[in-house]
Amino acid sequence: MYYQTKTATPCAFITKDKQRLKQFGQNVYLKNGAEFELELFNPSQSTVLSKIKINGNYLSGGGIVIKPGQRIYLERYLDDAKKFKFETYEVDGTSNEVLEAISSNGDVIIEFYEEYIKPNYSQPVLVNNLKNYPSTNPYPYYGPTFTTTGGVGFNTSSVNYSSTNIVSSYHSNSSNTFEGPNKRDIPRSRKLKSLETGRVEKGGNSNQSFKTVNLDFNSWTVSKSVWKILPESVKPYEVKDLKVYCTECGSKRKKDSHKFCPSCGTKY
Repeated sequence: MYYQTKTATPCAFITKDKQRLKQFGQNVYLKNGAEFELELFNPSQSTVLSKIKINGNYLSGGGIVIKPGQRIYLERYLDDAKKFKFETYEVDGTSNEVLEAISSNGDVIIEFYEEYIKPNYSQPVLVNNLKNYPSTNPYPYYGPTFTTTGGVGFNTSSVNYSSTNIVSSYHSNSSNTFEGPNKRDIPRSRKLKSLETGRVEKGGNSNQSFKTVNLDFNSWTVSKSVWKILPESVKPYEVKDLKVYCTECGSKRKKDSHKFCPSCGTKY
């Protein structure tokens, strides 16, 4: 669900320099002090509001309005012109209290809400001449009918940068919440005495600016994207990351297809 490529619903990714980070399920990895962006994409035909939850808390200042087909790279907090920054620190990995305290570290959850469309009611139409009216339907009028499906929405003000709309304040009565990945990322059976963890903090100044608009949105989510940013020190190794050296002469294996050392002929 969250290893996203193409989708018909709004989605979000973690990017650096507008390039998506490599995904390991729901996890991505960053170095200490790295600044990053949130790529927000709306491939649907509806305008949507995105609400962002970082380190277990919603960003203050509102959310982001994305029109159909828009892609936004959000690099800063909504209420403060500071960039998103990932900072790491060491904790005691053997303490249950510590593991509970850091369970929301690095969590990035983006919730999307469709624009609220007010239902359009048709006025009853009185049929005076029943001569040509179908005998199977003896009623002299019809209505009301619904032309759209609506719901209880919530008011919001949005803001814009570079032709993209971003919300500066909102009120939501949504009951849809998702706490995101937590303790399961640190198996209890593999506790480390010294564990590196990381949180999203405020980085350098940002020049991104916003413009306010007023829109209404439904109180339930249409989609969610859930990510967890972790330190590179806990990044899983892949086969291609492993370096193989010849046991005879010490030369590094240049290609996985090599069965013998090109320098001395020793079998790997």
